[in-house]
Amino acid sequence: MTSLCRQLVRSGAGHVYGVDHSAVMLRQASRRNAAAIRAGRVTLVRAPVDQLPASFDGPFDAILAVNSLGFWPAPVDQLTELRRRLTPQGRIAIASQPRCPGATADTARAAATGVEDLLRSAGFTRMTTETLALSPPVICVLASE
Repeated sequence: MTSLCRQLVRSGAGHVYGVDHSAVMLRQASRRNAAAIRAGRVTLVRAPVDQLPASFDGPFDAILAVNSLGFWPAPVDQLTELRRRLTPQGRIAIASQPRCPGATADTARAAATGVEDLLRSAGFTRMTTETLALSPPVICVLASE
């Protein structure tokens, strides 16, 4: 959440809301984005994805989750709820870099297929998948209604 939030603020992305279940990540993001928080351009909270605060009701133009989907207790339910919080033209991006022992490009492709299936089950219809050639590769599935 830390450097990503800072990049979004620098890009002129409007107001950036950040949610993380980790107190450590929240502290780091708060420290690195202190000026933007003081200026009212960033709001950060500690919360699990299934207990988002009412202030995060949206609508949002974009939602991004990085390396977290695998920890969500009911991913289809949470993705359905996040879809509800998007604007009509809004998009969601789910990025993941498999970290299991021996992860390969095949592992990343399988992860992408799993993310696509979850998004489809949550009502998303248009999807594209991008791959960043790291070791193991990072996948990012972009979806909208």
